[in-house]
Amino acid sequence: MTRARVRQRLRGLLILAVLLAIALAAGLALGAALPRADLLGDRIPRVALDAYLNAEALAPDIAAGCAVPWPVIAAIGRVESNHGRIHGPRRLAANGDVTPPIRGPALDGTRGTSAIADTDDGELDGDTTWDRALGPLQFIPTTWLELGRDGNADGIADPDNMYDAALTGAAHLCVREPGNYDDPVDLRRALIAYNRSSAYADDVLVWIDRYRDSSPEEIVVPSG
Repeated sequence: MTRARVRQRLRGLLILAVLLAIALAAGLALGAALPRADLLGDRIPRVALDAYLNAEALAPDIAAGCAVPWPVIAAIGRVESNHGRIHGPRRLAANGDVTPPIRGPALDGTRGTSAIADTDDGELDGDTTWDRALGPLQFIPTTWLELGRDGNADGIADPDNMYDAALTGAAHLCVREPGNYDDPVDLRRALIAYNRSSAYADDVLVWIDRYRDSSPEEIVVPSG
């Protein structure tokens, strides 16, 4: 190989190294500039986030010692219905109403479901044969009738309202499995009581960690 060709190859390698360095620097800068939620690949509608923060604030009224951090409720909302957006399009109104209403599959013992015959004459879930989970946090009718809360102070406890569902989610944790939800053992036990599945608890715990690592403004859907 002639010296001229060697010099030409070296220049080519040098240019390639410079371009790679520029690309790497640009990628790092972009990653640093992006909010954490963009890196997570998920954002929370502002109304849903407000409902989760509201539930955290009202949790002490549910029971003595009840304290539920908003990332816990948000993570449940993410896994249960992607914050009210599952199988969309759906609308999340300013008052928290989710339309059209979210209904889970018939709990008829198939497709991995438990068999739960109708308990509410279809009044809440529209099914007079089998129960179905209700709303953005997916409560079965008997649970809603026992624990349902009015989170937006409109005088109605509605499973299809994000504020009501979020506060009821906090109530489910504190009433069914009270504990210190900063303690991983207590938290996992409460999540399994919410949905009796270890895989479910694992999914929720992943989202709790992600939301805890971000401020509310970093994970909310931008306005406009």
